[in-house]
Amino acid sequence: MRIALYCLILLSLLFAPLNRVDVANLLPIEAVALYTDGESVVLETDTEHTGSGTTALQALMALKKNTPKVVYLDTAEYLLVSEDAVDQVESLRRFLKPSVRVCVCDAKDRVKDTAEYLNVHQKLPKLKAWKAENYTP
Repeated sequence: MRIALYCLILLSLLFAPLNRVDVANLLPIEAVALYTDGESVVLETDTEHTGSGTTALQALMALKKNTPKVVYLDTAEYLLVSEDAVDQVESLRRFLKPSVRVCVCDAKDRVKDTAEYLNVHQKLPKLKAWKAENYTP
């Protein structure tokens, strides 16, 4: 009985559909900006794609929907956050790698060329150690 159960589990795993993504379809994101625009939360990438919603998660879903390629935030090195969107960072934490550098600044319209500048000039805290409650403007 046990062997039949193990075989059934193994077969279901072997024949289960996999969500495969062609690497060529991944969007190479290096920097992400998170800011508010009126009542909306906006998520913008250095590849000039944006998404907006009432929360950061809704903005991320809109970004994924509006982008022709696959949005994969694990490639991001920097998260630029405006002061009014600091409380939204926590909801994005699971989509970003822990080593993402967090920069609190005027994030709107700065994301495109910022990553190259920050690579050379700034030492920023990593997301795994960054907490919104520890941020003081």
